[in-house]
Amino acid sequence: MKQKEHFISVFVPCYNEEKRLEKNILLIYDTVKRLKKHFELIIVDDGSRDTTSQIAQTLAKEYQEIRHQRYYNGPSRRENLGKAFRTACGDIIIFMDLDISVPLYYIPQLLNGIAAGNDLVIGSRYKGVTAKRSLSRSFISKVYNLFMKIYFSSNIADHQCGFKAFKKSVLFSLLDEMGYDEKFIRGWFWDVELLLRAQKNGYKIVEFPISWDEGKQSSFDFKRELKMLPYVIKMKFRL
Repeated sequence: MKQKEHFISVFVPCYNEEKRLEKNILLIYDTVKRLKKHFELIIVDDGSRDTTSQIAQTLAKEYQEIRHQRYYNGPSRRENLGKAFRTACGDIIIFMDLDISVPLYYIPQLLNGIAAGNDLVIGSRYKGVTAKRSLSRSFISKVYNLFMKIYFSSNIADHQCGFKAFKKSVLFSLLDEMGYDEKFIRGWFWDVELLLRAQKNGYKIVEFPISWDEGKQSSFDFKRELKMLPYVIKMKFRL
């Protein structure tokens, strides 16, 4: 029996990325195109205030597989990305960070994981591969993930890695549960909540080790994200 040909939707969120948007989007585009599968590549502009939107629009005009979605109320961290997922044409949805901290040669492993019957496939910086990142960000990340594992009894090693793949039907079901946080209080906890709900619902999740080379910039701000703590604490009783 011939295996079903999947359509892949690749989402790349960005915010004020005019300096590296074109170069990195084309790297992602070329890598996915070489897989010789039907695909679309969606640039999700989370309210950029530089020329990111104009560059994305130009790319969308030049390449038929590239689409651009612009939101004006960002940065939302992940809320607008979740909304953008709803426009996916593919039955497999991938999202990755624009900085390409995770080498693109791992993309086939995301797809193979879904083809093997998993509902979610996620890259992990804590599964045996040493991540290249600053000591401060490494410390914060490890403490953050450890807290999530202990407080929520999560089985995930790396909740925050921006390199994930989903079956569309599963992702949409999770998005229905999560809703849209109009006040943007949830912040970067969006990823964690998604994975916690996936575990609660019994979806099949697999993590695989990836190498990681920290990007030169990050929109993560520890003090700003502290506002999500009450939301996080209460989430344990809402799940």
